[in-house]
Amino acid sequence: MKENIREEEILKIIKESGEISRLELSEKFDLTLARISKVVKKLLEKKMVIEKTVGESTGGRPPVYLSINNENFKNILGINFTSNQYLYITHGTISGEIIRKRKIIFDSQESEDALEFIDKIIKKEMKTSRNIGVISIVMTGVIDEEKGLSVMAPHYKLKTPKIVEYFEREYNIPVLLENDVRAMALVEKQIGSCKNTENFVILNICEGIGSTSCIERKVYRGYNSMAGEIGHIVINPSSIRKCSCGKRGCLEAESSEKAIIKKITSEIKIGKYSILKDILKERELNIRDILFGIKKKDFLVIQVMTEAMEHIARGLNILISMLDPEKIILVGEMFSSKFLMDTLKFELNKISLDIQKCGIEPTKLGEDLYFYCPIAVVVENIFENKIFTEKFIKN
Repeated sequence: MKENIREEEILKIIKESGEISRLELSEKFDLTLARISKVVKKLLEKKMVIEKTVGESTGGRPPVYLSINNENFKNILGINFTSNQYLYITHGTISGEIIRKRKIIFDSQESEDALEFIDKIIKKEMKTSRNIGVISIVMTGVIDEEKGLSVMAPHYKLKTPKIVEYFEREYNIPVLLENDVRAMALVEKQIGSCKNTENFVILNICEGIGSTSCIERKVYRGYNSMAGEIGHIVINPSSIRKCSCGKRGCLEAESSEKAIIKKITSEIKIGKYSILKDILKERELNIRDILFGIKKKDFLVIQVMTEAMEHIARGLNILISMLDPEKIILVGEMFSSKFLMDTLKFELNKISLDIQKCGIEPTKLGEDLYFYCPIAVVVENIFENKIFTEKFIKN
């Protein structure tokens, strides 16, 4: 039997359970009911938890359920900086509730410094909501969340990598920073298809390519916070296509949305036939045009996309062989195509071991995934990250 228990441990279990009785807490921690009740009493006095619901009696006194007192915590301002020209802004609570959300366009190639752009957004959001107690920022690239640094940001202009320090000094409230695909893994774990899955992988394909592995429900980050950079695995050594990282033949340079659009555009310009030719005369192609080409059975589009699925299958095969996940969740508009999903599975089956059973499916959350990402980061850190929790509570 345990001799001691920290308040944060109990708060974490109450948060994860939603509602839980003192008896259930004593059984979970292998502590006496009296010991649990003593700690709970302190939490009630601090207004950290509330007695919320009276359960059904099984013969004796009906149990009183405990839940986190959300009113004791200020709201979350979440900002998700994607690489596809969209910025997702969310206001939410530590219980995971989204209060309001909106999406705006940000051209990372033509716009100002990304931090200055975010700063303007935060100032505007702070004026409309006085109850913000934490800022949660999600970005693409290599992120060191412990140091609050953007180590490598190929899709943005940043005047300083010290993201957390920059905004904590500016607004005097705690700030969390996380990589976009790791945040997606937290969302899938909390409210998505992996709520009951111990080991899974997220593969995100948009302008770039990234992945994250959850092992025994913990996001694996690696020694340099670079675990999951599958987009920079050289998948085609003979390729002349240069990646944003500087290498040639990376998966990202071969099969990202940007790479696919570039290939098809180049082929049309040198005379290859495609129904997308007329669209290209008016504007640049986008991924929805590519999916339209798939739907219309355009030969050039199908040829390029089949090659892309072959490369993605090779990347996934590496992940499956190394990690043996139960599920792989795919994020990206291209995975809405049944043809492309079937092609990917076919190519993967050709090179993977028969005994490796792994479910592969697109995310079921749609665009809500991007809105929820910053909220999920806070939900994961509250009562788990001691330094952040103390800052948030004091604030």
